Amino acid sequence: MIRAITIVGLVLFSGLSGCLEKVEDSEGLLLATTTSMRDSGLLDELLPAFEKATGIHVNVVAVGTGAALNLGENGDADVLIVHSPQKEIEFIENGFGVSRSTFAWNRFVLVGPSQLSGFSNTSEAFSSLENECFVSRGDNSGTHIKELEIWKMAGIEPGDEYLSIGQGMASALNMADELQCWTLSDKGTWLFRSNKLDLEATYWDDNLTLNPYSVIQLKGEKSEEAIRFNEFIHSFESQQIITNYSINGKTLFNPGQPNQLPLSSD
Repeated sequence: MIRAITIVGLVLFSGLSGCLEKVEDSEGLLLATTTSMRDSGLLDELLPAFEKATGIHVNVVAVGTGAALNLGENGDADVLIVHSPQKEIEFIENGFGVSRSTFAWNRFVLVGPSQLSGFSNTSEAFSSLENECFVSRGDNSGTHIKELEIWKMAGIEPGDEYLSIGQGMASALNMADELQCWTLSDKGTWLFRSNKLDLEATYWDDNLTLNPYSVIQLKGEKSEEAIRFNEFIHSFESQQIITNYSINGKTLFNPGQPNQLPLSSD
């Protein structure tokens, strides 16, 4: 049985240092992005450089990929950063987006009270967690969709200790830390926050853990600004920022796209 937990808290994201303005600023480009882009700190590096290069302010709404795609579908965003390939392809095929291109990637990691050994891949590891405390984002994000995919591949229905919280990556990690539970995280957010958490991560290099991030351009009044954003995010300057962004010598993201993109949601 899945337990859903409602968390009451501050959900409005007022901005990152430098170039992010309040979302009410109609003069800026409205970016709907995954919470992992924010919670990993990467946007703090990319967006000031974009504003310096173009003079265009970026207003950010950080939500799960599902919510970001809904904002794009409803015309409530100018450009998207998302990480659920199959959902993105469907979005484009349904005529809601103009283009989709991957600009960075990392991997999903299994985070919990200890490292797991003796498992050759992620789904095998998940099979051992059927009756363990597990914190799920439960927010239709790319990470949540990937987590559900792994449970399905493992042939496991989570037990009574499964907690679905409907929150972003940072909140899921914090709750997993407080309760000493397991959770699935993107590598970037995990590394950015790991020094504050009493948890450990286990990595697998299987195709299932690939986590590509893509920009989707949308139709609308800010299409020219969105094109400039897309051009910048794929530029040499941006790709160097992604390459050099590290915590304690560990790289959080890889530039470009992986050699083998997953066909299922990521």
